[in-house]
Amino acid sequence: MHLLALQSRGCKCAILLTGEQTAANFLRAGMNRSAMLDYARREDVRVIENPVVHVWPLRLFRNPLERRKNNILRGAEKRLEKYIREEGRPDFIFHHGIFDYCYLTHHLSRKFDLPVRYLENSPKIEKDVLPVGNPFDDDAFRKEFVRKVEMRFAATDDYVKKMEAVFGVKFRRCPNVVTDDFFAEGKIEKPTDRFRFVNVAILTERKNQKLLIEAFADQFAGQEKYSLVIAGDGPLKSELEALARSRGVADQVEILGFIDRERVISLLDESHVFVLPSHSETFGVVVVEAMARGLPAITADIDGTREIILPENGVVFPPNDREALGLAMIKMARKYDSYNFDDVVASVRRRYGPDALVNALLHGNELR
Repeated sequence: MHLLALQSRGCKCAILLTGEQTAANFLRAGMNRSAMLDYARREDVRVIENPVVHVWPLRLFRNPLERRKNNILRGAEKRLEKYIREEGRPDFIFHHGIFDYCYLTHHLSRKFDLPVRYLENSPKIEKDVLPVGNPFDDDAFRKEFVRKVEMRFAATDDYVKKMEAVFGVKFRRCPNVVTDDFFAEGKIEKPTDRFRFVNVAILTERKNQKLLIEAFADQFAGQEKYSLVIAGDGPLKSELEALARSRGVADQVEILGFIDRERVISLLDESHVFVLPSHSETFGVVVVEAMARGLPAITADIDGTREIILPENGVVFPPNDREALGLAMIKMARKYDSYNFDDVVASVRRRYGPDALVNALLHGNELR
């Protein structure tokens, strides 16, 4: 989404995508280099493909891991050199998350003398916990990588403070972004004879849909006007369906499973209020997306989502407080007409639209 938002404001962007295979596996796959790069191709996204074939068995080398790493780096160098010849020199490398490829970004930055701007929003990072996705980047290297980049960003004020405590250097706020196509163009009329709450999230303990179903059942069981739709898949799907049956709201609660982006937009447009009762969130982009379609929101008062909620676009409730959530849902239903559709949309367009991203990532300005 960051790339699409930047492109919408005239920035030229590309993604460097790396994959690797041994020569034997490459031959078995019919020598199809693109097959080792598993991604959904889009006409509006330029991808610099870096498929790396390890011609010689890595076990033949004194240091197989170092050889493997060097093969990847040489491949990336060649592809970036070609890109620069064709498209010109990038202004900077955007590195999203220290989970992977710090070694690659570091190498290309030094080789081509390109500054690095780094954004972090992983919920798994702690002072002594740095998840890693490759065997090349140890904790010390990645901490030094973060300290030496040109600019460092995190998605919320709370996460800025957390990352500064982890790495001991200054971070700036750079919002997660909603692209122009997600924003509603004009007010969307809602039905007045029914009222729908909606939640879109993976079905896990962290997202806390059990609390949502319980709170909904406490306040709206048997009231046919009110319904709850949950969109998402995950390990708790059967358990949540059973909970709705046991609470007597199976006819009012629908769990759709996974739906695509277009259907998410349609679902939001058919609903009145978005609810996110999560135990924790780094940001909560789905809340912003719901507001971009004009829905006021109810969220737990936790890091990330509390920064999204303003008086004109929603309310927060104490985390994991079933009674407080139920009362917030009643209050929202009763006061729904007091929320101005255009004000809700404007509240997130200014802070989380493409212009906010450009101001932060390109110019270092933090809109609030």
